[in-house]
Amino acid sequence: MLHFSSFFILILVFSSISLYSHAEESETMIVSATRWETQGIPTASSISIIGSEEIKNSGARTVVEVLRGRGGLQISDQNGDGSRATISMRGFGSNAQSNSLILVDGRRLNNTDLAAPALSTISLKDVERIEIVQGSSAVLFGDQAVGGVVNVITRKPEELRIELNEGIGSYATQTQTASVENAFSNGFSFRGSYQRLEGDNYRNNNEKLYRNGLGSIAYDWIAGRLFFEHQDISENINLPGALFADQIRRNRKQTRFPTDFNDTDTGITRVGILYDINKSWQVAAEFTNRRSNIDGIISGGVFAQDRHNRSFNPRVRGLIPFNSSHLDIILGFDLEDIDYELTSAFGITDSQEFVRSIYFQSVVPLSKEFSFTTGLRHAWHKENILIAFGFPDGATFRDEQFIPTIGLSFQPNKNLRFNVKYEQNYRFPLIDESTNVPTVVVGLNTQTGDSYEASLDWRTSKHTSKIVFYHLALENEIDFDPTAGAFGGGANTNLEPTKRNGLIFEASASIFDSVNLRGQYSYVDATFDKGLNAGNLIPFVAKHRASLRLDYEIFNKFNFFTEILAIDERIASGDYENSAASLAGYTVVNLSVNHDYRGINLSARLNNILDKEYSDFAATAFNPFPTIETGFSPAPERNFFLSIGYTF
Repeated sequence: MLHFSSFFILILVFSSISLYSHAEESETMIVSATRWETQGIPTASSISIIGSEEIKNSGARTVVEVLRGRGGLQISDQNGDGSRATISMRGFGSNAQSNSLILVDGRRLNNTDLAAPALSTISLKDVERIEIVQGSSAVLFGDQAVGGVVNVITRKPEELRIELNEGIGSYATQTQTASVENAFSNGFSFRGSYQRLEGDNYRNNNEKLYRNGLGSIAYDWIAGRLFFEHQDISENINLPGALFADQIRRNRKQTRFPTDFNDTDTGITRVGILYDINKSWQVAAEFTNRRSNIDGIISGGVFAQDRHNRSFNPRVRGLIPFNSSHLDIILGFDLEDIDYELTSAFGITDSQEFVRSIYFQSVVPLSKEFSFTTGLRHAWHKENILIAFGFPDGATFRDEQFIPTIGLSFQPNKNLRFNVKYEQNYRFPLIDESTNVPTVVVGLNTQTGDSYEASLDWRTSKHTSKIVFYHLALENEIDFDPTAGAFGGGANTNLEPTKRNGLIFEASASIFDSVNLRGQYSYVDATFDKGLNAGNLIPFVAKHRASLRLDYEIFNKFNFFTEILAIDERIASGDYENSAASLAGYTVVNLSVNHDYRGINLSARLNNILDKEYSDFAATAFNPFPTIETGFSPAPERNFFLSIGYTF
């Protein structure tokens, strides 16, 4: 059992320290509150920001490393390199990838099949900041925004800048990155970047080759902005698979599946416009075309996938004089068409999905201290499925959802802010969830839920702290049940009602303007509310999580960063009866140093410095059929990464 009480006491100490300056954060433009760049947070939402300086000082190589230990986020990484990681918000387990929405500049990274959002397609070299929206955000962002939203904001050119970087690390890892950008006085700007990474990773049969190229051009004029961008990502990675406990004792680096691999090629094209009609009204729209081709072998079975997503997202914003301030109105449409094809030993799945939504959100200033947020979304969903072993003649599923939200913010002064919010949420069944259901069920019901939360933010010129309380109740939650199905091999099903109660506490402080301290403690009680498993814990949800970070500028441009990450034990994924072996909790310590000198950046990061042997994922599996045992995905032991870069 982890000593979370010690972490919590340390974090509480921060709330009594008035030494941390957040002037820079208070001026940050935030997109995720309104889907528009806005100074501050006008809505009744709890939003946290991770800035570029904090990302740099952490020495992190991936978005996953940046997000680990953040308040309210649980990260699961099967390979330990960020390539097969999922983000859970508000207490989701094996279905977290479908209940936490991941965005890049507002573009959805989530899939309409069971594959998790490809976080590896986000290169840190392109990231300006990360916005984390705690809690259901279905009215503004739609399907899958059940537990919350992570919105990655990429860099925009401001002047001529060229960056080159070379890195090496454990497990024969090497990476090269390069970028060039410029903004001209006539309004044109461009940015191009490229990253290549290869390595063996920690375990056998886990070699990886990754390439990521991004190019964008934009034209800004006094009344708006027009942009075009294209990204190509290639990832070839071998998959070692999970191990049972006796196998880990013999050799935790071994693989059960020496031929498994996954090769993915992704192309993303995006074009958009922002136009100011006048000082009070703006319109914006983006069109995104994303296509992924995947070939591989999983557990010895050959498969191929083709995903093709097209989305169009027009919206309008108006500021209307009201009550000595402005009524802030957002009205938008989200249209998404998806083609999905899967070829495997079971046959060919050929599916199409169509999602249409209209949404409205308004922020009403009731007085100088009070503001009221309300909104509605109406979403339509249609799914066509043709699959030889399930629906040989084809099947069509339809549904629609009408989702409201209401919230109240009270800000008596610039330092204190209190929010209360209620919002419904929904998640439509994924394409490949609908192809594997219990024989007594034809199709799945849409998952729906109610989210209640209250948050308190305290911010002085020297200090910040935040506490969030929430209750999330779901009906027809969709997950994979290994005991369901005609042959006992498992099936996707609607669970009995579930509930999550929790809190998130975050605090930060600065000492002598050179030492920054940040800490968080998260608690969630995630249980089945009714049915045969009533009172049982929802699998793969840690009840306690905590982190503590120290960021120390030893002298000018020389920075030392260390973090302690702790997570409680978790029931293995799929273990609804809570009877199989659990995934043990663990505490790891990471550190990094950064030094800038005349355009040269030297960085070193050491992960798991105490050389802990632990696993970051566990799920029940047959060993052999019909015996059920827990399989674990061992995480890397002590490892390092060194890099040198030059900016001019």
